[in-house]
Amino acid sequence: MSTNPVSTLTAPRPPVDIASLNTFLGLVGSYAEDWIFGVGPDKPLFHYSDLGGLLGILSNQDLWLSHSRFSNDEQELNHGYGVAKRLIESMKTDNPSPDWPVYLDRLAERLGQPPSEGVYICCFCKKDNLLSQWRGYTANGNGVSIRLQPSRFDVVTGPDSPHNGLMRLWKTFYDAATQENILRTAIQFGFTSAIDRELGATRAADAIEFFIPTFKNADFKEEDECRLIFSPPPNCPVRPSFRIARGMLVPYYSLKALSGNRQLPITGITVGPSPNRAINVESVRIMLAAYGYSGVIVEASPTPYRA
Repeated sequence: MSTNPVSTLTAPRPPVDIASLNTFLGLVGSYAEDWIFGVGPDKPLFHYSDLGGLLGILSNQDLWLSHSRFSNDEQELNHGYGVAKRLIESMKTDNPSPDWPVYLDRLAERLGQPPSEGVYICCFCKKDNLLSQWRGYTANGNGVSIRLQPSRFDVVTGPDSPHNGLMRLWKTFYDAATQENILRTAIQFGFTSAIDRELGATRAADAIEFFIPTFKNADFKEEDECRLIFSPPPNCPVRPSFRIARGMLVPYYSLKALSGNRQLPITGITVGPSPNRAINVESVRIMLAAYGYSGVIVEASPTPYRA
């Protein structure tokens, strides 16, 4: 399924119903610790960036949540939509109700209409010093891994989601059976939650759209990601900002603008493979002190540098 196919529906897609989406997330156990964090509260997460990104994060006390449809890898997003499309087609004989195939067709069409508010994500890994991340997400010899305490994001996740939107710190699902089980639950939820099939299809589509950024191909399981995911409400008082990347204008939300001026839960930084790693360790320590991050451990990656 394309990320932007033409829909045959005449009515525009309604705004995301945050209350309904929240009901669905409660149904699948989204408040359980292993769903929200994907790691124990004492385990860290790691955000990979280059030195320029680290400077922006520390100087602004901020992280950015980028629109999921403007992902670094379009195939990553297409993976989730492809799983949903195949499953919807295969489920057409699962229910004898004459409304069932009509509902599934409406759901497929709704998924073809990008939600007006979008879904925004910030990515983390459960592993430090991961070679694939040094290669893929940081400039050559210019990378860092920022260690954060995930439990300290609870001031903006779950019931504390900002501005009546919906934010979760969620693990990524690589197992195909798990992805299909989540989608099946969303599809059944939409069908049973509203007599109006159009409304039910929209609710199911909203739920699926929220989960799509958590679905990845099993080949990327080594990355073991978690993602901070935000679904803004209609008329959110905080508006998205924009940056230029890969020849596109990419919408993003500032975590600082959403949650207030809080110090980020940074507990350590690993300076990546580089011919300058020793001096970079020293300069990162100076920068941390300058921006009020005391007691943060800075160390160099032991991975050999290859230009």
